[in-house]
Amino acid sequence: MRSKNVKTLRALKNRLKKTLPQKISEVIESYEDFCEHQIPEDAKGFSAHHNACKSAVSHAETLLKLARWTEGEETLTPKEDSLTELLEEAQQENRKFEDEEI
Repeated sequence: MRSKNVKTLRALKNRLKKTLPQKISEVIESYEDFCEHQIPEDAKGFSAHHNACKSAVSHAETLLKLARWTEGEETLTPKEDSLTELLEEAQQENRKFEDEEI
């Protein structure tokens, strides 16, 4: 069943419950594979590499939020909240780095 054929929110939640674990695993595996590549030494390549990593982390984070939604979890546990704060801090640092390059 394709997502565009889902007619109700309940049906969408049920579909996502079935498909998200595999999707999340694929995103994390892809991220791990990419991170094993050598980081370019030039500024442009370095920035591109880190932006790609940041994008993958954001993608995984979004899928995890969707997974929590399908389970009816509306709030974050303290551990997840700490992880979110850590990711936000890393994103702020990356933005500072990008601003310095311009």
